[in-house]
Amino acid sequence: MPLPDDWPGRIALDLAHVWHPFTQMREHDVAPPIPVIRGEGCDLVLWDGRRVLDGVSSWWTNVHGHAHPRIVDAIARQAATLDHVLFAGFTHEPALEVIARLRPRLPAGLTRCFFSDDGSTAVEVALKMTFQAQAQRGRGERTRIGALEGAYHGDTLGAVGVGDLENFMTRIFQPLLLACDRVAVPRDPRRDVDPGAEALDLTGARGALGRWFDAHGPHLAAFVAEPLVQGAGGMLMWPAELLVELRALCDEHGVYLILDEVMTGFGRTGRFLACDEAGVMPDVLCLSKGLTGGTLPLALTCATEALYEVFLGDVASGRAFLHGHSYTANPIACAAAAASLALFDETPALARGQALGEKLRAAWGRVSAHPSVRRARTAGGIAACDLVDRATAAPRRDPARDALAIHRAALDRGLLVRPIGGCLYLMPPLATPLDRVDAAVDAIVECLDEVL
Repeated sequence: MPLPDDWPGRIALDLAHVWHPFTQMREHDVAPPIPVIRGEGCDLVLWDGRRVLDGVSSWWTNVHGHAHPRIVDAIARQAATLDHVLFAGFTHEPALEVIARLRPRLPAGLTRCFFSDDGSTAVEVALKMTFQAQAQRGRGERTRIGALEGAYHGDTLGAVGVGDLENFMTRIFQPLLLACDRVAVPRDPRRDVDPGAEALDLTGARGALGRWFDAHGPHLAAFVAEPLVQGAGGMLMWPAELLVELRALCDEHGVYLILDEVMTGFGRTGRFLACDEAGVMPDVLCLSKGLTGGTLPLALTCATEALYEVFLGDVASGRAFLHGHSYTANPIACAAAAASLALFDETPALARGQALGEKLRAAWGRVSAHPSVRRARTAGGIAACDLVDRATAAPRRDPARDALAIHRAALDRGLLVRPIGGCLYLMPPLATPLDRVDAAVDAIVECLDEVL
């Protein structure tokens, strides 16, 4: 269908001047960006009227569905009252309502919340906060950060520095990055839809993690990890028992534990926070994405009182945490976040997410049965699988090309998915009607047949 009269010029403007994220722009020479007109519930409505299920929650941000009236109304009312004010030396009601609604859902010891703008920034704040705290405690030898292999924590340089050096987003920047040591954790085969013969050796994994800390612990300021699911690393699902072990080892070696719940927070794994499943409290917790329900940029870095107190002193001491952003605690974004959190308090939002996870796991069995798929797995409302050559079961030779082809084939079937390399995943909003899950999985199976 040709574009309506008012769109060809706009697309030409885009192609002439816009640089899109995570995109090889040459691809747009043959497949220009697709105009999205509006969002309604779990759907995006395209320029030609087609409705597309938002199968990736618009990069893992959308929780309650697009244009939820409660959040839309909160944004409009706040914009007409107070649009923005610097947060140094001032405060405002929307920020305080966010804290009041969020605090009961956080691990009890996380008493201090630092506002910023997005997930990468929340991680940057955590890294700077813990590094400075170690220095101010007289532990200047702790100049390195620990992280998991396969990690992804964002695209700013500090966050990139604690990501996986071997992935496509990190390697080239190595000369600019933080000093980071990485350790592997095993995948959790219990997450597989069709468990096979693979056994989980928790004793061996605990031993390996302990030996790693014996070697690196004395030099670490902090250890950062995505709890239970490593998102952009390929939806790598790892055992909750090792998160408990990681907490114990950080305590033993005097290392701050940072948990990056930018993706896993707000019900994605079936709990409000992924760390709730393991009963683990970090020293620092990073939140963003679903914080505003997927409407506006906002992030929080939450810390313990003990960490906060390391920064107290008189003005001349130089102990303050001198970090901030122009739009820190933007009132409109905070109003959106408060409305989103109110939906968790006043509606069965989390229960709907848990029901979505159960439905997704049952339906994902049809994907698991496909000959081009291995290790179909789920964690709450996240379903993933690895794409392989159907004849040899080896990894695909050109996963980037496969990902683009699957993305386009799925759009033709009314579904937005965007594979990460050789990992195909589905993560719709928690509010997605359950009958839409079956249709989405059927579309994915058709796409696998067509493309692979």
